[in-house]
Amino acid sequence: MNEYDVAIIGGGATGLGVAVEAASRGYKTILFEAYDYGKGTSSKSTKLVHGGIRYLANFDFELVKEGLSERHFFLKNAPHIAKAQPYMVPLYSWMDKLKYFVGIKLYDFLAGKEKVGHSEFLNRNDTLGKAPNLNTAGLKGSAVYYDGQFDDTRMLVSLLKTFESLGGIAHNYTNVTGFTKNSEDKVTGLKVQNKLTNEDYEIKAKIVINATGTLTDTILDIDEPVESHKNVAAAQGTHLVFNKDIFDSKYAIVIPKTNDGRILFVLPWHNKVVVGTTDIAIDKPEIDPIAQINEIDFILDTLNNYTSKIVTRDDIKSVFAGQRPLVRPQNQTNSSKISRKHEILLSSSGLISIVGGKWTIYRLMGEDTINFAINNGMLNNTKSITKELKLYAQNTDTVLPYPLSVYASEANKILKITEETKTHEKLHPDLPYLCAEVIYQIRHEQAKTIEDVLCRRTRAILLNAKAAIEAAPTVAKLMATEMGYDNKWIEDQLNNFNKIAKQYLP
Repeated sequence: MNEYDVAIIGGGATGLGVAVEAASRGYKTILFEAYDYGKGTSSKSTKLVHGGIRYLANFDFELVKEGLSERHFFLKNAPHIAKAQPYMVPLYSWMDKLKYFVGIKLYDFLAGKEKVGHSEFLNRNDTLGKAPNLNTAGLKGSAVYYDGQFDDTRMLVSLLKTFESLGGIAHNYTNVTGFTKNSEDKVTGLKVQNKLTNEDYEIKAKIVINATGTLTDTILDIDEPVESHKNVAAAQGTHLVFNKDIFDSKYAIVIPKTNDGRILFVLPWHNKVVVGTTDIAIDKPEIDPIAQINEIDFILDTLNNYTSKIVTRDDIKSVFAGQRPLVRPQNQTNSSKISRKHEILLSSSGLISIVGGKWTIYRLMGEDTINFAINNGMLNNTKSITKELKLYAQNTDTVLPYPLSVYASEANKILKITEETKTHEKLHPDLPYLCAEVIYQIRHEQAKTIEDVLCRRTRAILLNAKAAIEAAPTVAKLMATEMGYDNKWIEDQLNNFNKIAKQYLP
């Protein structure tokens, strides 16, 4: 009963991308996530679906072309989660105009038939008409190109539901404690523990895939404890969230070169504005990284060079930081210069590890990983179908307002819950989410804690950290009633959530 073709460690973008790939090809697949799906890197991205226009400066055309191709499949297969987005680069010199003319036209050319919009150049007046909050001093005009944007954890939930609909089994809050091996020291399965019940058990699998992002080396150390692994370099990115009045435009603004050579985005998202990301090397990966004060100040200072009104710390609604897994090159210390290429590693035990990459190419990373196993004689030969695989419940016929839009055809179940429970109220006046969503997320999306609901199933903590903290007691009562928990559970959950939520306060 506990025998599988594929076992996956890690329930972020990479792990669930591999899981959907494996299950869609007919392999019996199981996935284990030690925390909640997307608890780490995958919930704390810059929300971009992109080819990586900045890599053109490094002449890394193949990487860009790969990203642009995957952008096409991403937008096509998850229209309820992802959409095309215009990006504007303000130009303050004629030399910039020449440079970006070449850049965005090359970007369009590399996308070919998979373009999501036509690039253009706007004069000063047209630029200010579309982005009236831009700093006007020295402004010559702007370059406009198109990429995508999305909601990262709602995408993750869609992948989870897709995986389950294909027959896959996924467990969150289940920790991998060790590997089972045969007499030749080859991996034959996993030892796991349910962290909520403390139940220990084992499963067998033909192959085991390590898709744990920044924690990749930790799993490799469990597999080969005599060796200290250093395959992944972690880079931390900080983001600030504001009300949209600080920069009210449908155009995302690209600040292409900060004073230290980094890139910053000002992105409209869920009726807010997300500004980020920074990019600093981190010695030790953390699952709950805290934004550094100097990074917050850096974003504010840079943003204020491009806005017509001064933005202060008091304007911040939420702060979040995530850590990216980068394939560690030799003699490379500047994380912003490390390419986002992905690599697949094969340990002597037969453990497969997929490292690096980015959200946009989650599907390709999954395809490459399963193909790698096939090419190494570890799985029977099958063909990928995920380029054409629509994600669970996506429905382009019905256009719903946010937040129901992210549930697509599943939104009807939430509306039925509002009738069943006679609860039509929002969780909080300053948040868009319904109480009925919490019940749906428990029943259908494996939400088990307040944090699961307010940080990932909804994006409450990112949109308004203070409001999310104020909504927590309501969420706790809804969850306790639905799952049959007592007041002690509510108290413990609120204490745990409030500790985490403080990290999001400015």
